[in-house]
Amino acid sequence: MLLRYNLSKTEQGVYQFTTDSGSDYTAFFTSYQLQDQENNIHTVYSFGFDRSGKFNNGKFQHEYDEKIKNTIIYIIKDFFLKNDNKALLYFCYSEDENSRQRSILFSKWCRDEASSDIDHLRKTTVINDEVLYGGILLLKSNPLRELLVNAISNFIEEIVNLK
Repeated sequence: MLLRYNLSKTEQGVYQFTTDSGSDYTAFFTSYQLQDQENNIHTVYSFGFDRSGKFNNGKFQHEYDEKIKNTIIYIIKDFFLKNDNKALLYFCYSEDENSRQRSILFSKWCRDEASSDIDHLRKTTVINDEVLYGGILLLKSNPLRELLVNAISNFIEEIVNLK
């Protein structure tokens, strides 16, 4: 088993852990109701995590910590054990201009460490002349896969067109 940090979970379902260097992380899910092209309503989850309650911490100056990756992958795998017909949507926030690097790293984590049963579909879009990196995670065996991907893609397109 890969080494990871000890997790605690709040009543609101937020995961918390502290790294060996003393940084506090939270990982969380928010849910959305999306309608697909066949008028079915799906609950789709957005996944996020941050360090010290912030998405931006200035220039990144911390050493790479393998246990952070293992902890985040554990949380994602656990989500899919409990929600096999759901999808996860995520965005890499760009306040510190590292969103592209985060997207590349998260893609590598998914490719190398996430279960071979999980599909990772990268999504990149432009909002207000800024590139927004993100993606969709869902089980390959999900019978609602195509409906979910289309509903999420339409949702992202609607957000982009609101500007």
